[in-house]
Amino acid sequence: MTPKAKASKAMSRYVRLRDAIAYCKEYNIDLRQFSKPEDIIGKCSTCGTVKAWLYMDAGHWKTRGMGGSSGAYFMPENVHLQCKRCNAFESGRPTEMENYIREKYGDDIVSDITLQHHIRQRRSGVEYAAMEELYKQEYKQLIEENGL
Repeated sequence: MTPKAKASKAMSRYVRLRDAIAYCKEYNIDLRQFSKPEDIIGKCSTCGTVKAWLYMDAGHWKTRGMGGSSGAYFMPENVHLQCKRCNAFESGRPTEMENYIREKYGDDIVSDITLQHHIRQRRSGVEYAAMEELYKQEYKQLIEENGL
């Protein structure tokens, strides 16, 4: 697995758990009822499907294939929990994802993501390794902060 793929995998785990925990907190779902972190449920940011985050994707609003270099690919505000149907079979549902991001973060983040999307990012293996470690630590922190 390449350093970029490892960083992407670590970010995906972090983002999916982050969004699932946020969903449970929003709806007052007690996280202690789940036997392990992978069982925690979350809601698709574009269609509202609810299931365990482990069986969902980390969907990007601005992807590499959307006519840019996607310097926004590793921005956590650009990536959210999505069911596999929306992410893989409905091309990510970009309009719904944009609306979700706008509602969650505001217009400034939408503008920032759009700008970053058009900036070419060339990272070294060391930078990807550091990014992988960062997202592993963020994941671990989520686990600890929520007593999981």
